[in-house]
Amino acid sequence: MGQVVVRNWIEQKNMSKLSARSVAPAFTSLAARAGRLGAMVALLPTVVFADWRMNLKPANSSVAQQMFDLHTLITVICVVIFVGVFGVMFYSLYAHRKSKGHKAAQFHESATVEALWTIIPFFILLAMAFPATKAILDMRDSSAPEMTIKVTGYQWKWGYDYIHDGFGYVSTLSTPLAQIKNSEAKGENYLLEVDNPLVVPVGKKIRLLLTANDVIHSWWVQALGVKQDAVPGFIRDAWFRADRPGIYRGNCAELCGKEHGFMPTVVEVKTQADYDLWLAGQKEKYGVGKSTTAVAAVDTKTYTRDELVAHGKTVYEGLGGCQGCHQPTGKGVTGQFPALDGSKVVNGPKESQVALLLNGKTGTAMASFKHLTDKDLAGVMAFTRSSWSNKAAEFAQPVDFAKARNGGVLPASAASASAAPAEPAPVALTAASAMPARIYFATGKKDMPGDAKESLDAALAFLKSKADAKIDITGYTDKTGDQAANLELAKERAKAVRAALVAAGIAQDRINMKPPAEITGGGDNKEARRVEINAGA
Repeated sequence: MGQVVVRNWIEQKNMSKLSARSVAPAFTSLAARAGRLGAMVALLPTVVFADWRMNLKPANSSVAQQMFDLHTLITVICVVIFVGVFGVMFYSLYAHRKSKGHKAAQFHESATVEALWTIIPFFILLAMAFPATKAILDMRDSSAPEMTIKVTGYQWKWGYDYIHDGFGYVSTLSTPLAQIKNSEAKGENYLLEVDNPLVVPVGKKIRLLLTANDVIHSWWVQALGVKQDAVPGFIRDAWFRADRPGIYRGNCAELCGKEHGFMPTVVEVKTQADYDLWLAGQKEKYGVGKSTTAVAAVDTKTYTRDELVAHGKTVYEGLGGCQGCHQPTGKGVTGQFPALDGSKVVNGPKESQVALLLNGKTGTAMASFKHLTDKDLAGVMAFTRSSWSNKAAEFAQPVDFAKARNGGVLPASAASASAAPAEPAPVALTAASAMPARIYFATGKKDMPGDAKESLDAALAFLKSKADAKIDITGYTDKTGDQAANLELAKERAKAVRAALVAAGIAQDRINMKPPAEITGGGDNKEARRVEINAGA
């Protein structure tokens, strides 16, 4: 029996040694791995927070600087309150704990304590309210601007109209699709870059008139201290004055649909000299002011009321047209833009409205529209006098505007034209008016755009060059999305172009309507929003 016990004890000792030898390497390996993991964890803050910052973007306007200072002040006040309150609480818990023999004090309705916790927060709120109120008042003071720009939100892009300079354009995301689909490395300004930024001069007070075409958007550029909702049917205003040239980026700050994340806001601030060069280039691009710097033929044709109304409707509803301020209903915006529906000027003597359209009205947002052609102005006037509840019998012809521009008399350049028949001479074909002509529509819209005049003139010139000339009209659409709706939209756009040509005096049997053509390239591809006019057989 004793031998058995001894043998078992020896076997157990051997097994213990074997187990120790087999476990030791595993333990050593585990310790080494733990050491490496600890080193990685120690390095993690260096990797993760290498470029970590928490603050607002550097301010580039006085309002943005006030916001930055106010944010810093209130943050400091909150930190001081936090440290004070929790410091006293933790000290009380530690220094007066039960284990040290302290007993809880019993007291009720301490007038001193109640006075302190009322008076101290009151002065803290005053310290925050004074600079906050000053900042808010400055944010809302858009008086005496040096420039006014109308901003229109669309799904999902921004429209900018320089209403006192006579041109406008659309700003769209320019980040390549390959970056969005992760098939290409993302750029420095991923989803924060556009094809046409808002361009303004440094040091000038810029007033923004904001509205929207479809849903609520929000125009936001943090570095300039501007964030204002754009609401359909309303005009909101905001302002900024940039302190330094540069490019400043933001986003639409209101959830406006599935492409909300692809609607950046970009402002390019230029020196005055560079801005003047840019402005001159834009005016040249859009043909602004050409009628005042060159001898232009006066349109002496007598148009019917229906012809002028049809033409005026395209101008009123086009990009940069009247409906942005006076609304499609003609009701205007109370306190900001007067209603045209029922207006005494619109329904009164034609001379008053002619003068208003040409000269604007000092001290209001009503700018001069001398940059428009005489026919454009006569058309808008006829449209407003014939729409909604307006029933004015009197309307103006293009020649009335030509006389008003020239002090009430017909310009000398029109002397020979006035003696000729009312039908204007055919427009000579040039490289600029060569076919095909293209008209680009707004996304999802079938109304004629305001910049379609040049293309329509090219088509008219071609048709008037030969008595038997015909044209083909083709609407284009993208293959993506609802195919039936896209094709119907392409047809409606082509019909709108045909209607404009018919209104200009072209017989409908000289216009061939072609089936819509489909192309690929994304639902917002510019070429998929065009109507093309080609020489027909």
